[in-house]
Amino acid sequence: MQASETVHAENHDFVNSPFYRVNFWEQASPPRGWMLDAFVLSDAEDLTQVHQWIEENARGRRFELFVETQHEPVKPFASPRKSGLIRLLGSNPNAGKPVHISASAPS
Repeated sequence: MQASETVHAENHDFVNSPFYRVNFWEQASPPRGWMLDAFVLSDAEDLTQVHQWIEENARGRRFELFVETQHEPVKPFASPRKSGLIRLLGSNPNAGKPVHISASAPS
């Protein structure tokens, strides 16, 4: 990692409450791939609140946290989200491995 000093500037584009995406990953039993539970978080006060929600809902699962790059309204479960993502934390356990991903339905 590199840190470079920069001049402060007020950006023209600013999002006060971005949408966050959270992927929880759990290895299937028997091990044949990873099951995925995905969530979109809106109206979060800040990243601390998002991280607290993750800790309360992870139940020992691995996770990835992203911020969405475009505003996209929250839609029903069966409607895929199409916004670009910027990873903030975590990693995809499937990175570099061709495996099957199973999506769990909401409880």
